[in-house]
Formats: sequence, C-alpha cells, structure tokens
Amino acid sequence: MPKPIVPGSILSLDELRGPDRYHTECLCRAATQTAYLGEHVVLSRILGRYKAFLDTRDRGFAAHVMLDGYWEMWLTQFIARLVEPGMHVADVGANFGYYSLLMSDLVGPTGRLMAVEPNPPVVEMLRRTLELNGFAGRSTVMAAAAGANEGEGRLFVPAGEPKNAMLVGDAAAHDDAALVAVPIRSLDALLGEFPRVDFLKIDAEGAEEDIVVGLGQTIARWRPRIVLEFNPGRCRDPQALLALLRGPYPVLQCLGYDAEVVPVSDESLLDPTNHEDRLLYLDGDAAIQAHP
Repeated sequence: MPKPIVPGSILSLDELRGPDRYHTECLCRAATQTAYLGEHVVLSRILGRYKAFLDTRDRGFAAHVMLDGYWEMWLTQFIARLVEPGMHVADVGANFGYYSLLMSDLVGPTGRLMAVEPNPPVVEMLRRTLELNGFAGRSTVMAAAAGANEGEGRLFVPAGEPKNAMLVGDAAAHDDAALVAVPIRSLDALLGEFPRVDFLKIDAEGAEEDIVVGLGQTIARWRPRIVLEFNPGRCRDPQALLALLRGPYPVLQCLGYDAEVVPVSDESLLDPTNHEDRLLYLDGDAAIQAHP
C-alpha cells in the first residue's frame, strides 16, 4: 500500500524510486516547504528530504521546485534507481544542485560526486547547498564550463533562466551585461582524479558536442553510463555527434517520461519536425545485451 501523503513528512530513497510516478510527485508536493532568507534567496525542501538554496528571480526552475518540490520526475526516478552506493559520478551543468544532491545521497560516504557548473553566483549557492545537507565531504564543485579543451569562454545567462545559460562565440548577439567570462575545462582533466567513473548526467545547453570530445579518454577507459541531453538544432553536426557516440555505445537509447529507456535510431533523433530536447542514455552493457 502506498505511503499516505502527510504534509511535512520526510521521503525515503525507496519512495523516490517507487513505481508510481504520480504518487511520488504528490509525496514531494506534500513535503515541500520554503523560507525566504532575503536578498532574493529562498531555502526550500526538495524531493521531500533535502534543503536547497534557490534564487527567487529564477522563473524557469526555482519557481517550479519551490512549489512542487521536484523537477523532471522521470529523470529523477531513473537516476534514483541507477546510482548506487560507492559509485563515482558527475553532474555536468549542475545548476543549483538538484541532481547533485540526489546523487551525493545515493553514492553514500564511500562514493564521490563532481558537480560542474560555470555560472559564478549559482556555483556559490550550489556549494552552500551541498554543505548544508552534509555532502561536502563526498562532493567536489568545479566552477567551470565543460568543453573539448582547456581555455576561457563567455557564458550568456538569460534573465530569470540560469538553467539555460550557455557558452557563446559571438557576443554581438547578446547583452554584454549578461555575459560572464568563465574557465573551460575538459572532463578528462577534471575527472582524472577519480579512481573510476561510473555515471554522468550532462545537460549543457548546446555544448554537448565539445563535452563529448573532451570526455574521450574517460569513455575509452571506464565506459561510464551517461545521460546526455540531445537536440539536433543546437549541434554544429548532430549526425557526427551520434556517430561519435555510437563507437563506444553502439545501442543509443532514449529516456522516456515513464523513466524507462528504449533503443532509438539516428533517423528518429535527427527528425527535423521534432524540436524537443531528448535525453540519450548511453550504456556499454546495452550493446552486449543487444548483440550477445
């Protein structure tokens, strides 16, 4: 029998993993609490068990999480079911740390999380959130944008939408006030300190091509499982990116709203009539299962 929905109750990880997405969403809503701290900062209980610092001016993410207590439940539950104690994981494009919190909890004291986020004010709140929840000792926050090589870039941060911040090459098309100089680091360099790499969540608003290039050594050595946001409209050469991925991961899969993955063809991914962001799931074991 599902747990009764009691306002203020704390959810367990097993409840987050539960098979009924709608019931889990209701549990999160019932447990949501917020406290305004001043200076556009709110402290919010999310996923029924964590405390997160959020920016009240953030319309695209924080406004939803403050009221609902969750974000993208299909991906939330997929990660909650996949990540295990002792794993070494990375949250690339960590934003305010929603998935970083969840993964830090899931890997436990013997695991390790690296959160990669380039937006300076968001990085500061991310660090405070991980520390507040007791995860500072098992996590590292890198204030940088992930890319193909080491260097410096310009980050465009749309007003009220920090989750949509992106690296830009032409400043003329953007308001200079919204541009921030940020370091660029390859994930191969950042993750080099890990004894292994088990799982990565990558959501970088169009920088995925460069990120995959800068992840080549890590993929070749560890073949980690990866959730990667893919939108052909934001790629320089989406077909080339898919070809690059299919080398180490012959069976590309898509994560659906039911938190399940199914194989997907290049033709479907490159369909010009589909403008939605899709979540690719890359798992080297899927190739073994599909081609014994």
